[in-house]
Amino acid sequence: MACRQREGEVRSVLDVGSNSIKLRVARRVSGGLRTLLDTTEVVGLGRGMQEGRLSEATMQSGLRVIERLAKRAEALGSRPRLVGTMALRQALNSEEFARRIQERTGLVLEIISGTEEARLSWRGALSAFADCSRPLDSPLAVFDTGGGSTEFVFGTPRSIERSFSIPLGAVSLTERFLSMDPVTESALQEALSYVDSILKAELSPVSSLSLIGLGGGVVAMASVKLGAVSFVPLKLNGLELTRADVEGQVELFASCSVEQRRAIPGLPPRRADIILASACIVRGILEALELPALTVSINGLRHGLLLEMFDSALDGKTQKNSKNLRRGRAG
Repeated sequence: MACRQREGEVRSVLDVGSNSIKLRVARRVSGGLRTLLDTTEVVGLGRGMQEGRLSEATMQSGLRVIERLAKRAEALGSRPRLVGTMALRQALNSEEFARRIQERTGLVLEIISGTEEARLSWRGALSAFADCSRPLDSPLAVFDTGGGSTEFVFGTPRSIERSFSIPLGAVSLTERFLSMDPVTESALQEALSYVDSILKAELSPVSSLSLIGLGGGVVAMASVKLGAVSFVPLKLNGLELTRADVEGQVELFASCSVEQRRAIPGLPPRRADIILASACIVRGILEALELPALTVSINGLRHGLLLEMFDSALDGKTQKNSKNLRRGRAG
């Protein structure tokens, strides 16, 4: 007898990244997950890390945001699972930050590897296209651009063939080349050349490759393409970004000051300072893979981890039910 997981159970994930802290709360429903809450707060943990350490100011800000978002998850019926990515993998004082989080909220911080981050992002991305009208042909690649790194996974819809993480993100690229406001043409060209040199050393063209892009920068670029009055990520799933779209956005963002970018329709104001770097990285990926376009997914790491959490809960209940059944027969 199989144990069917009761609909209505709620799980949540708090993802602490280099630029932002993101919360997703979901309920298991027939056929998949229903998102109850998906929210992002920009903290910038990876900014200005002095000698490889998180600053006191960003840690304090991060603690406040984690505490606030955890309460929102708990109000919906779930104590969140807390995971950290690139900034916390690199920070020399990440253990101190984890201790302070636990003291303040009771949550235990898990710092996941780049490989694990890529695997979970892959699972989340593929799940988002179960009902997409645009079929995904194999071979397939998924990339997830964050504040401090970009994760890549290559394979087919059935299996992962290889995955890796590159220390190239929107925050780190902005701090290195694009922090002046407005950005100069020479700085932009330096940034583009740097991105190309990094990506072309790691990526090579693959025939008939379908490419899925994840991350706040990619989703924001999709929103700008639509020229949306308000930022509604759910409407962006499956949208295509062509190389011409991306090149045009690089030019647009480079021609504006940060304040002017905040007025661009569809662009979340909190991403105005790093969106040019995001666009440069996306451009470099399309260039290195020699692809004309990518498909946007709103589901990545958090969604992939939520799926695993629900699967784990279901497996546990199935095992418990089987033990009870065996005991009943033995009796």
